[in-house]
Amino acid sequence: MNKTTIKTTIEKKSWYLPFIVSIAILQSACKTTELGFKLINISGMVYDFSNRPVSNYEIVLGKWYSGSTDINGRFTLLKVPLGNYEIQGSKKGYENYTGEVIIKNKGQIIYIRVPSQNQLLTMADEALTANNFMLAEEIVERAYQIDKNNIEMLFYYAAILFRQNNLEGAASFLEDAVNLGSKDLYVQKFLSVIRRIQDENKTR
Repeated sequence: MNKTTIKTTIEKKSWYLPFIVSIAILQSACKTTELGFKLINISGMVYDFSNRPVSNYEIVLGKWYSGSTDINGRFTLLKVPLGNYEIQGSKKGYENYTGEVIIKNKGQIIYIRVPSQNQLLTMADEALTANNFMLAEEIVERAYQIDKNNIEMLFYYAAILFRQNNLEGAASFLEDAVNLGSKDLYVQKFLSVIRRIQDENKTR
């Protein structure tokens, strides 16, 4: 190959290379738009553990998208890019929700189920009845995180601690219930029983 031919080849490659790079960038941009920056509306539904819609449940998707459910437990988030997101939800009296969701196509629906505090306490009661104290404690702890001033929850927590022979802890929860205004005779009787046992233990 002579010098003229080599020079011509180099000149052709010098023109051809930027052209190829430009095409590759353009294709990459199109692919990115299709997979990551295509904006779609996302719909979802929030139900409790009895399959009833939860209204006014606050939804946060990623860092920029948020909304709340309507009376039918439905929500819509507008113009969301495709991709992976953390989704969170909250409402007073219900357990907070945290999960992962992949937004990948139009028409996709997000389903979320969350228990109310009362539903958790019902589950705890069933666990206690079945003598499954470990499960009952786990469920009551979840209920405790929702509302630490729920008197019924405090009573259940006291019952669990009493079965664990934690008399001081059980009495503390019952006293909290009384201080919150509980007039429940069961709370009063339960606290009296614990105090009597404590007094007997001191005299031994």
